Amino acid sequence: MTQHWFYTRHGNVWIYIPNLIGYARIASTLTAFLLAPQYPSVFVILYFLGFVADETDGRLARKYKQTSTLGAVLDMVTDRVSTAGLLMLLCKTYPNIFILFLSLLMLDLFSHWFQMYSTLVAGSATHKDVHSHSFLVRLYYQKRVFMGFCCVSCEVLYLMCFLCSQPRYQSLGLLRVPLPHQLARLLPGMQKEGQIPAVAMLALTALPGVLTKQFVNCVQLKNAMASLIAHDQQLGDTASPPKLD
Repeated sequence: MTQHWFYTRHGNVWIYIPNLIGYARIASTLTAFLLAPQYPSVFVILYFLGFVADETDGRLARKYKQTSTLGAVLDMVTDRVSTAGLLMLLCKTYPNIFILFLSLLMLDLFSHWFQMYSTLVAGSATHKDVHSHSFLVRLYYQKRVFMGFCCVSCEVLYLMCFLCSQPRYQSLGLLRVPLPHQLARLLPGMQKEGQIPAVAMLALTALPGVLTKQFVNCVQLKNAMASLIAHDQQLGDTASPPKLD
């Protein structure tokens, strides 16, 4: 039976299945942020659906041989913009510690932009630092399960932090878990009379994956900077750096 042209590597890259999923992810994320103030539960569901679709588009791209440069860039930029939007929301939600979320946002953008640019000038086929001197960074990029754990942990922690600010979730599923006083004061609703809400517990559970992801971002940023310096040294002092525009 002949496969329909839509499910093959046809000539119209704009309507490749993974790219259509990418457009849907953008629409889902925008809708989620629009509804966040009035409907926090709907926001979390829509945002997380967009995040889950990130895994789906890659699988379909390989299945139908519809990989493309447009799709790769669309996928990465959508990831970065979605996370940036979520961290900006947390900056607004927690003005007393906005600098923490702003720092995470800046590290995320710096790390990925420098890595993309360094691989571009080096002529690499991928931005993933699979040959890093750091065992943890190599493990992150070579083992999809480990990468997925770290990425999901970040999104879960950020989303749960947002729900911790909602009165409804501050009293939902209370668990008797003693916390250090400094940690309990970090987020409103983290602990009430020796108990913490389920969303706060879920956020704390995701913390190891989040810390690992930030370490990978730091190492990736350092390695990308070193690669750019090495590239300049190879070209010589008189050479002009490549331009993206």
